[in-house]
Amino acid sequence: MIPSVILHVFDSFWLAFNVFGITQEYHHRPSYDPDLFLSPSELSNAMSHTMVDNHASETDYIPHPPWPFQTMSVWRLMKWMLTGSKQKSKAEVTNLISTVITAEDFRPEDLQGFSAHMEMKQFCTSEKSLHTDHMFCKDGWMEVSISIEIPTCDCNCSGNGQTFTIPLFFYHKLTTVIEAAFLSHSFKYFHLAPFRCIWQSPATGKEQRLFDELYTSDAWIRAHDEVQKQRLESTHSLQWVIAGLMLWSDATHLTQFGHASAWLVYLFFGNQSKYI
Repeated sequence: MIPSVILHVFDSFWLAFNVFGITQEYHHRPSYDPDLFLSPSELSNAMSHTMVDNHASETDYIPHPPWPFQTMSVWRLMKWMLTGSKQKSKAEVTNLISTVITAEDFRPEDLQGFSAHMEMKQFCTSEKSLHTDHMFCKDGWMEVSISIEIPTCDCNCSGNGQTFTIPLFFYHKLTTVIEAAFLSHSFKYFHLAPFRCIWQSPATGKEQRLFDELYTSDAWIRAHDEVQKQRLESTHSLQWVIAGLMLWSDATHLTQFGHASAWLVYLFFGNQSKYI
């Protein structure tokens, strides 16, 4: 019997050192560079900046309003009304000016015949017209009742404690969250191919490894290599990538008075830079 050897060939790819002396080393050639879509305004919180020619066309882009609102102007106005303080102060009025009226996608003509009451009514009843399988139906949230075992002082032969049922438990399928994120406008900023980030000293020429994002870690690079090995056994030509999910939770107060709180589970995609 002749022993077989499986040879995995990496399509390695290096970028040239930039003005900061930083380069990126890829085990697998990326399909695109997400950083090319970034503008200075997305990496800085400065009030004024100089736009480069590569991103001049992005200033004319007006995104689609979040469902179910018809225009960005209406969405911004309703968002301002529903968030922040219930008693609109000087700070809230300043926030109205900076986040709504002076926004690039705000159009006063969109508010002709505007009624906050009608917009709230449409917002509250918008899910009723959708099919139960629609991705916007309850934003994908599902309602169930779960049972948990709580230890008590009572004698219990099974040792599991007493069973309590928790109604109105809402959960979301991770697959639908990933699908929505990969179909969103911000997906173009996602890093699909991990890389080693390296800095070269301008004085000594010595190279040093940089760790600043999840997709620059050895764990992600090894996992991506394993995924590409499995891809070789597949017949389709779709790109095989990793969705990095970062989960955390903390207590959120539900009322201004009292101690009622809920522990929400938050999700962030590690494919996107934390600097955006």
